[in-house]
Amino acid sequence: MSDYETIIYGVDDSGVATITLNRPERRNALSHDLMHELEDAFNKIETDDDVRIAVITGAAPAFCAGYDLTPNQARPSYSATERWDSTHWQAKLVSRPWYSRVPFIAAVDGPAAAAGNVLALSCDLVIASTNAQFGEPEIRHVAHSPHVLLPYLPSNRYLREFYYTGDFIDAEQAEKWGLVNKVVDAGTALEEATKMARRIAQNPPFALQMMKRSINTVYEAQGFTEGRNDHLMLRMIEGLTPDVPEKEMLAKIRQEEGMRAFLDARDGPFRA
Repeated sequence: MSDYETIIYGVDDSGVATITLNRPERRNALSHDLMHELEDAFNKIETDDDVRIAVITGAAPAFCAGYDLTPNQARPSYSATERWDSTHWQAKLVSRPWYSRVPFIAAVDGPAAAAGNVLALSCDLVIASTNAQFGEPEIRHVAHSPHVLLPYLPSNRYLREFYYTGDFIDAEQAEKWGLVNKVVDAGTALEEATKMARRIAQNPPFALQMMKRSINTVYEAQGFTEGRNDHLMLRMIEGLTPDVPEKEMLAKIRQEEGMRAFLDARDGPFRA
């Protein structure tokens, strides 16, 4: 096991690398420190010839709550240019599994929200327990998903419902929409994902990597990365747009009253 503070990383004898997001007290929200450690683990996977496939999961009770929005969280001081680069870096980080040389399996045993949802759906395969939920509620506080993956996954109708409402869907619905490969019992997602990973890892590594590259090439021909980059530009424009009353109100609540009050204000109107 590698020496990290916010993730757990290891590679077993069958060539399966496992990354566990390990901030359970914050529902594995992506803090600045966690993202840098996650990037380091991704880099290890790309350079370690012993790794044939990777599994990513989160310490219970969640897969990942998205970016850490905790007020007053310690963050570096950025210039405008550095902030632009940092925002792109964060968004690109959660889609790293898509671009990896090896297949990734997400083991989702709890909520996968916002950037956490993107991280899960960027994986080649998704094993979800009956505890899993998937959602991108950013529209409710005038924000954008880090990466709009869904045009390449479910139908157009499901896509629009998912993004326009900001509602979460459970594992059964996600399977129906084609976002999940398999639904398993609560608490068993990592076990089942590891079993699948070890089965896949029995294939010749070169053949496996070339198969992934071949499949991804089809999506690239449809404009996958170009669409991502255009989306990132729109996301930055949205983030820099002033005088949006709803956004300013919610930002003030989060700063002055904390995350619980922010979530109540954001999601309260949708609970009826």
